[in-house]
Amino acid sequence: MLKRDFIMVQIEEIGKAIALLFFNRKEGKGADENPTILSNAYLALKIDSPFLLQHTPQEIVEVLNQDDGCGMQRLELAAKLLLEESYLSTFPLPLLEKAQELFYYLQIHDSTYSLERVKLLQDIEFEINYRKISKT
Repeated sequence: MLKRDFIMVQIEEIGKAIALLFFNRKEGKGADENPTILSNAYLALKIDSPFLLQHTPQEIVEVLNQDDGCGMQRLELAAKLLLEESYLSTFPLPLLEKAQELFYYLQIHDSTYSLERVKLLQDIEFEINYRKISKT
């Protein structure tokens, strides 16, 4: 029971960090603190964006399970972190495409269907298309 409580607190704290990144981006604030918030959230998950970019969703879930079976919940947080990182990056396309892949994986393999994920997938698709058109 104690371990499960710790896991939920960890997930909640990472969720708060993602919410702060989102708020800062929407309000045009936190440019100095956002990289630190992002780094700390990745650190809490014990991964980083290069790891996410180089591995399959299945491999990522295995690492994120951390002996407690909560890999899918952490995968969703990791996908949201990639999305937020894409807004800070000078090369956002790989991050956006990987976030999209992870959200699709979650929609297929998670036990709950999420309308929030559907909306995020639509936003990511729009952003990817916009960035590809802007390049040409």
